Order: sequence, then C-alpha cells, then structure tokens
Amino acid sequence: MLGHYRSFRRLTTILLILAHYDVEPLSTLSFPFRLLTWIMGLHPAVRRVRRLSAQVRLRKAMEEMGPTFIKFGQALSTRTEILPDDFSVEMKKLQDDVPPFPFAQVEEIIQKDLGGPVEQFFRTFAINPVASASMAQVHRATTLAGREVAVKVMRPNVIALVELDIRMLTTLAELVDTYLPEWRRMRAKQVVAEFAASIRNEINFQIEASRAQKFRENFREDREMRVPAVIWALSTRRVLTMEWIEGVPIDELVHRSADGKIDPVTISRNIVTSFFKQVFRDGYFHADQHPGNIFVLADGTLAILDFGIVGRVSRQDRMVLAKILQGFLQRDYRLVAEMHVVAGYVPHDTNVDAFEEACQMLAEPIFGQPLKDISIGNLLAELFKVTEQFNMAVQPHLLLLQKTMLVLEGVGREINPDLNMWELSGPLIRDWMTENLGPKGRLLEAGAQAKKLYSAATLVPDIIVNGLERLSQDQFQLRIHPSSLEELERAVSRGLRSQTWAIVGGTLFLGSGLLLLGGQSAWWYMPPLTGAVLSYLFSIKPGER
Repeated sequence: MLGHYRSFRRLTTILLILAHYDVEPLSTLSFPFRLLTWIMGLHPAVRRVRRLSAQVRLRKAMEEMGPTFIKFGQALSTRTEILPDDFSVEMKKLQDDVPPFPFAQVEEIIQKDLGGPVEQFFRTFAINPVASASMAQVHRATTLAGREVAVKVMRPNVIALVELDIRMLTTLAELVDTYLPEWRRMRAKQVVAEFAASIRNEINFQIEASRAQKFRENFREDREMRVPAVIWALSTRRVLTMEWIEGVPIDELVHRSADGKIDPVTISRNIVTSFFKQVFRDGYFHADQHPGNIFVLADGTLAILDFGIVGRVSRQDRMVLAKILQGFLQRDYRLVAEMHVVAGYVPHDTNVDAFEEACQMLAEPIFGQPLKDISIGNLLAELFKVTEQFNMAVQPHLLLLQKTMLVLEGVGREINPDLNMWELSGPLIRDWMTENLGPKGRLLEAGAQAKKLYSAATLVPDIIVNGLERLSQDQFQLRIHPSSLEELERAVSRGLRSQTWAIVGGTLFLGSGLLLLGGQSAWWYMPPLTGAVLSYLFSIKPGER
C-alpha cells in the first residue's frame, strides 16, 4: 500500500512539473492534462516561465524532476534520431551537481555495508567530500595499511528513487505511445528500457568495480593511460574504494600549460591513442570521458575515473567502422555505402547508388577543409542523419561511440589546437585491420569458428534424444489463441471503462481548477485533483488493475 502511495505521489509531482513548464508535446496528451496545463498557466509566474523556449523549459523540468530525469536527459542528448538538434544541445547543459549529504549518513552506509564503523577500516577519512553528484559523493581516506584511497559512497535512498522513477518513465512512455501515434517510431518504451538497464548498472558499484578492473587489465602494458586499482575488500554495491590518483583535472590543464611542465601535444596524443585502443583493440570503451573524469599525471599519463557508463563494439562493427572511415579518407563513397548494407545497418534492398551519392554530398564539403580541422565525431553524426533517410535501424552503441568521440575531440583540441585526429588514428586503424583482416586474423577467426562448431556439435545428440522423447510422449502441441470475437468483446468493454474514467477525471480536474482560481486552500482543491489523476491513470490502463 505504501509503495502505491509513493508511486502515485511521485507521478502526481511529475505531471504537475510537466504541466507547469508546458512541456511539448506532452502538454497535448489528453483533455485533463491540457486542462491542468491551462489552469496553471493562469498564474503570472508560470506565464513568465513559459516565455522561455521549448528546449529550455524541457531542460528546467528535467532538472526539477531530479537525478534520474537529469541522467535520462543526458542520455537523450546523444540520441539525435529522437531529439532535434536544438533540443539535444540544450540537454547537454543538464548538470547533476548537488550539495553533499551529511557525514553521519556516510558513516551509517559504511557501517551497514562493510560491517563496522569507519575507523575499523580506515586510518583517516575526510569528513568533507572532494566531489558530490546526484548519485554519490567521494571522500579521500587512508586504509589501515596506509594506502591512500578514494571512497565513493552512494546517496541514501537513491536506489529506491531510481526504481520509482523508472516506473514513472515507463508510464510516460506508455502515454506517448497511446496519445501521440506520430511519435511511435521513436520507440519510447524501448528507449526507456535501455536507459533503465544503463542506470541500474550505475547504481551498483560492484558492476562499476568490475568494469574498472577490466580497463585496468586491458591497459596494464600501455603507457598512455592508467586505471586506479579497486580495493575489493572495501567495496560493496553502495561503497566503492579505489586507489587515490594524484593528478590535474584535464580541464584545468589549459590554464597550467604555460608552465611548460606538461606537454599538450603528448597529452592530446595520449587521448586519441588510448581511445582508439579501447575501441579497436579491446572493443570496450569508457563512454563518459568528460573532463571531470580525466586526470593528467605528472609524466603526461592519463588517468580515467567513473566507470558507470561503458560501450562495447563487436569485432564485426569494428571492421565495418574501420572500412567506413577508410572509405571516407580515400573518398571511396561506394565502399561506405556497401559497408552499411553488408553490416545490415540499412535494409538489403537499399538503393546503393542513391546511398553512395548521399554520402558524397555529405562528405565533399567536409573534406574540402584541411584534414586536421575535420572532426571524426561530427562526420559520424552527419552520417547518421543521412542513414536515417535510408531507414537505418538505431544503433545505440554506435551513437554512444560517436558522442564519446566528439567529447574527446573537443577536450584534445582545447589542449592542442593543432590536433589531427585522422593523422593519429589512421596508423592505429591500419594496424588493427592488418592484424585482424590479414592472414593472421583469418587464421584466428577460423580457429574461433571451429571452436563454436565443435561446441554446437557436442549438443546435437542431446537435442535429437530430447526431441524423440517429446515426440514419443506426444508433447508437441498446437496452441490456439482465444477467438477474435472474445478478444473484440473485451476490447470494447475496456474502451467503455476507459471513456467513463476519462470523463470523471476531466470533471474533477475542472472542479479543482475552479477551487484553485477561487483562492481556496490546498485542503479544498487537492482531493479532487488527486481523484482526477487516479481517474486519469485508470483510463489509461483499465484492463491491468
């Protein structure tokens, strides 16, 4: 019962915020919601807010709805197939910097998760955090063995809030699918499901710790990047303890480069080299490499932090991406178009000639500039816009890759304006293609395929025996769905109930609005408003109660 009350209260808060900011096109969802939006717009302060652009109103609404929606907005900023460019730019401004929570709650979480007081595990533990965000905050500490560490502690109740907000986002996605049929191509429920999987990983520090460990192993022999070690004995789902890294945040490097101690060319080279190793060599990349997560050590080595978001690129996708970039460099647009078809990114009946021409129209103006001024991230972004016209299925991992590449290019060029991404990445891509597509790569691929065939072959006898047993026991049955007539009868019944609840909800909304305009207190207008929201929910899902 308490869970239902919290869900209702949270959904009511979200709907009121969306109505307050007149978020388009959600403000046109249904009559009760339109009415609520109109009533709230009668207040002068609300009218002033609504003079802002639709993009700014959406950003402010998400900031007011809290950390889950801020993260959702940041995720949407990379989905150019969902949001127009001007909305994507505004979503990138979302910030989740928040005041720290009290140290007493930090102690309580450590006590509960590690099984003892702070002093049982740490010799020193700073009361004030060195960083504070919407999901967690970080404290500097020293272990009993004298090792300096960073302790990341999750905010109290954030797991419950995220799960509640995921349910709210799912409800909003269902509203969009129900009332905005022209938006169904955006696959709102699928987008929310993908985001839910991502943010659930972010609020499980054991997953983040395992990712950090994987990156550390991948770069154990490399000089460009260092990954802090995980202190597993002091890490749980809500507490993550890692080696302390002493370095300079990369966004501060611009102001310190004049002292001559850190070479900006070396740093920018390390940025590009480490990223392309992540993508092409490992197929596993850090997808949140904003300046706050990158530090520079005294010798120019990079250190990356915060492994909440990662991306994976299959060997097949790496091969396709390498050939596409090679095609652009050589201005072989036929190769670019054919690789999209071969990879299945666009339908196999795509007109390759038309696709080739579209790629040429996209690339020629770009490649008319000096190579060092051409952004690979921007090129991929423009390419994705072209592929939308040819019904390319959404590739979230490639969009994540493009967004990360764009961020890193910006960071690298701020440090070193002469950075040439093509010059640095070209040899890395060529070496990878030689290694993986040459004789050695083909032998390795043949060996991998042979292992798969052997594993499949060992299962064949069991599959045959199981099939014969089921056949002998007459377990193969044809299952027939209920008759269409019965289904139609249920659908009509649901529709009538939905219409009844919608009428009741609209009446209650109107009554609460009149009471609000009449200057009555919340004790008078909140009960009908509450009843209206409940009626509204029942009208959406009459058959699921």
